[in-house]
Amino acid sequence: MLKQISYEAAIHSFKGSAFWMAPEVIKSNGSGRGYNLLADIWSLACTVIEMATGHHPWHEHCRPGEPCHPPEAGVFWTANSDGTPEIPESLSEEGKDFLRKCLRRDPESRPTAAQLMDHPFVRDYFASMESQPSLPLASASLRRRQGQIHI
Repeated sequence: MLKQISYEAAIHSFKGSAFWMAPEVIKSNGSGRGYNLLADIWSLACTVIEMATGHHPWHEHCRPGEPCHPPEAGVFWTANSDGTPEIPESLSEEGKDFLRKCLRRDPESRPTAAQLMDHPFVRDYFASMESQPSLPLASASLRRRQGQIHI
């Protein structure tokens, strides 16, 4: 969700997709504490996990062979564990480091979006795109499958 607020402003709504919600979003419900844009950094990491694995975060806690649709499962694991969603082993070291930074449970220790733009995981991706200007960004998924880009 795009919010036009500062990093310091507190948000008090409880909206979002359960498997991608940051711990502070879930815990803010009824606490009156609120949260800030750093919650979106957690959600970004969850999206990267889904893109890399084809599964939503916390999927390893679903029953094998059954669909894992109840959003309560995502809320439960995010709110009641000290852990984070599983980081895919298939990612590069830069990708794993990116996710570890984004999935810090303490939101104040997470990097901002501006800081993440300088992370090697992001910076190297854009550098690879600039070195191949004839290939549109939309073809990145095809090149990734061919092993040309390591996420």
